[in-house]
Amino acid sequence: MQRKNMLASAATCVVAASTYAISAAAAPQPAAAAPPVPAVATAPVPAVATAPVVAAAPVPALAVTLERSGGFAGRQDLFAVDRSTAGSQRVLRMTASPEFKRLRPAYQPKNSCCDRYFYRVTVTYRGGHHKAVSTVQGATAPPILWKVITEVERLTTAAPAAARHRGTP
Repeated sequence: MQRKNMLASAATCVVAASTYAISAAAAPQPAAAAPPVPAVATAPVPAVATAPVVAAAPVPALAVTLERSGGFAGRQDLFAVDRSTAGSQRVLRMTASPEFKRLRPAYQPKNSCCDRYFYRVTVTYRGGHHKAVSTVQGATAPPILWKVITEVERLTTAAPAAARHRGTP
């Protein structure tokens, strides 16, 4: 019953609107009518167009060097990755990220006991800028640092050992 009332009410509104439209169209118009005013006002266009906001692109990393020393055997290894290293794009992107660039210069463990590896990551950026970060195995450091260390070791482990130790991939 309520639905029927709603439909009847809607039909009455449509008929009333149609009747108003017909009577308004049939009404005499003044001879010198002013031009119609647009229903929507437009905003003035600025004289100088503004450029879209673009985020500053990170300065690309060109090369990453990893020095690893210590451990039980007291080893000293040098690993290097640059644009010519197969698969290097990921590690170069990570080291160019704002997250990596915010790293402190050093992360040390609370306990300096035992034979641990010491790591020093040095990144060379376009324009000759460098960033170096040091840490010790087992230290609490942001995950991005450990990811970079792991990725550089992974990329250069496939290279011959002599080349790895000289610092070339």
